[in-house]
Amino acid sequence: MVVVRFRSDNDHKDLLHKVKKMKEYAEMLEDCLENAMDDEEPDYRHDWEEYPEHEKEKFYRDMANRYSKMRRMGGKY
Repeated sequence: MVVVRFRSDNDHKDLLHKVKKMKEYAEMLEDCLENAMDDEEPDYRHDWEEYPEHEKEKFYRDMANRYSKMRRMGGKY
């Protein structure tokens, strides 16, 4: 058993308020973690085959421009 003494009632009320707030956040975090375990794996990566041909060409063109610019500047931006 631990006995805690506070200097004033305000210190006691402030600490109690902070502990209750931390308890709320801990419960929210626990719920989020449980939901994350229950959910299926999110699909962040899109299938490259689903993209239209003109978007793939634009992507390749943009990447080529980015790397050629880096080479011209000596690898520095």
